[in-house]
Amino acid sequence: MAQKPSFPPTGAKRITVRDIAAQAGVHFTTVSLALRNHPRLPLATRRKIQKIAARLGYRPDPMVTALNAYRSSSKPAKYQATIGWINNWPVQNELLSIPEFHEYFKGARSRTDELGYLLEEFWMHEPGLSGESLGRILRARNITALLIAPQPFAATPLKLNYQELSAVAFGYSLKPSLLHVVTSHHFHSMNLIMGRLASYGYRRPGLIYPAAWDEKAENSCQGGMALAWRRWPELEPVNPLLKTEVSDADIKDWVQAERPDSVISYNPMADRLQTLGYRFPKDLGFVSLDLKHNETFLSGTHQNDALIGRTAVDLLVAMLHRGERGVPKTAIRTLVESIWLPGKTLARKTSRRAR
Repeated sequence: MAQKPSFPPTGAKRITVRDIAAQAGVHFTTVSLALRNHPRLPLATRRKIQKIAARLGYRPDPMVTALNAYRSSSKPAKYQATIGWINNWPVQNELLSIPEFHEYFKGARSRTDELGYLLEEFWMHEPGLSGESLGRILRARNITALLIAPQPFAATPLKLNYQELSAVAFGYSLKPSLLHVVTSHHFHSMNLIMGRLASYGYRRPGLIYPAAWDEKAENSCQGGMALAWRRWPELEPVNPLLKTEVSDADIKDWVQAERPDSVISYNPMADRLQTLGYRFPKDLGFVSLDLKHNETFLSGTHQNDALIGRTAVDLLVAMLHRGERGVPKTAIRTLVESIWLPGKTLARKTSRRAR
């Protein structure tokens, strides 16, 4: 049973790091490192000092904490530790060839640079590398924090021993779903899109979406679309085109059968539709699910992919500071909102105000 901290009575002397150091028989700077869970100290030393701090009822002084944070942010960050970026794609370069995931990595790297951490990739399909051998490498190099990049397929397992690790995953594709997750709020993004289409006067929005990605995102886009049909009764249900590989014939047949007045998809589909002769917004409206922040032509949402990467690092570093290791008892999902970019591939068909 965990030992309960002894809280000092009101007005009692505040417990300081020097008090803890006297009890632990170490220098006060060692206590400071232990309370920040700095990997420079052995894990056993950190835990011993943290237990003494809890027993004495130590609580950080919020003013001192704020001052230290200010001082740290106003000078170049010193090296803290290395964070592993775990790439489990069969072809190493394919992961970052996907624009969203490349932005995840860029956002994560910019944040680790700011905080004094080094972000290093480990490719799980490196010849001779396994979950067990990677564990040995991480222990030998004292790497205790991992960012698990999106998996190549839905429900992909990753055989790692998380007992001594702090780990955060991107997206829902890692199964079993054991870790804290940071990802885009796909469900809310779809409702945002459908609401905008309704306000523009569109009535039959249709979704073209890779079936594998739909499964990886736990059907969030389909779910958001189904809710939107109830929220905006003027929108007519359209069967989505969900295929991992979509041919030109598939697209033409779907448009003819479903008669969408607008298409929701990813950027490459806009090029394909235009190549097939569909004009935006004259023939079809088009909405992209993931635009770059400076997009001016395509209408749609910007998922803030770089912010997703930065947020994952902040969550992971906070876990390190709290000493959180292993599989969490309850996994937490942090969802980052998208923003709407109006673009030029939609035309207003009504004077109703946007909701």
